[in-house]
Amino acid sequence: MTENTEENNQNSLTLVKNGQPDTLLNHVEISVSESERRANGSLNIRDYYTVYLVEVKVTDPEYHSKLGKLTTVWRRYTEFEQLRDYLDVTYPYVILPPLPEKRVMFGWQKISSDTFDPNFIDRRRAGLENFLLRIAAHPVLTWDEHFIEFLQQEEGWRESYKANGYLQLVESKLKSLSLAVRLKKTDPKIEEYKQYGITLHNNLNNLLKARSRVAEKQYTVHKLHANYGRVFSEWSVIEKEMGDALQKTGHYFDSLASSIDASLEDEELLADQLKEYLFFAISLQNVCR
Repeated sequence: MTENTEENNQNSLTLVKNGQPDTLLNHVEISVSESERRANGSLNIRDYYTVYLVEVKVTDPEYHSKLGKLTTVWRRYTEFEQLRDYLDVTYPYVILPPLPEKRVMFGWQKISSDTFDPNFIDRRRAGLENFLLRIAAHPVLTWDEHFIEFLQQEEGWRESYKANGYLQLVESKLKSLSLAVRLKKTDPKIEEYKQYGITLHNNLNNLLKARSRVAEKQYTVHKLHANYGRVFSEWSVIEKEMGDALQKTGHYFDSLASSIDASLEDEELLADQLKEYLFFAISLQNVCR
């Protein structure tokens, strides 16, 4: 399997289009377009899970015969994890793109910790799409046969890569890691990259923790103004002469209380991007270990 992988890597790097290594994205469009909640088990004991629809549309007419015009497969998050684990073992020298968080990280009051929350599911869907697009844009990973099977074959793709010696490769990697630990000799440049990854991870982790605490306090303070708005609105009914002014004040407090929602939603999108860098830092450390 290792020899075939190295041969595939060399072939993929020699494929050039417009002066750049050819990738799958030059020929197809990949999207994770929707999600669906499903259940396992009997009516009394149900195990719910979420699946995501992966769509691949061929945009290059020359590839219609190879990939078909359009393929759709449903994938669970755990299957994306299995794909990444396979790539991690097969390409230990590649900084792999990260998966979105499996569970809510750096949560606060407004962010639900429920993994079935629609907002969390949609953010994860977008993250899974980015994961696939980054693999498809990578000059080495893009032409991996099991990655392409992942995009096209809803059944049987896991058995396919396991049959090609994946588990033996995992065992071999664990042995090599054990040997590396015993030798304790690291290239200074690799160690520098590793320390950079550790520092980046720690800084981003602290930043995201601090941001969640600040967001929590901001949200609490702004929502407190909604109570003031209600008080002034009720007061305006009693005070005839100052009624209009009191009502305007109440409306101001109400608008102030609601203004934080849009701001924190924008911040949450930025936080998701910072989480990607956080996970990339972990990928960098894994390559340098």
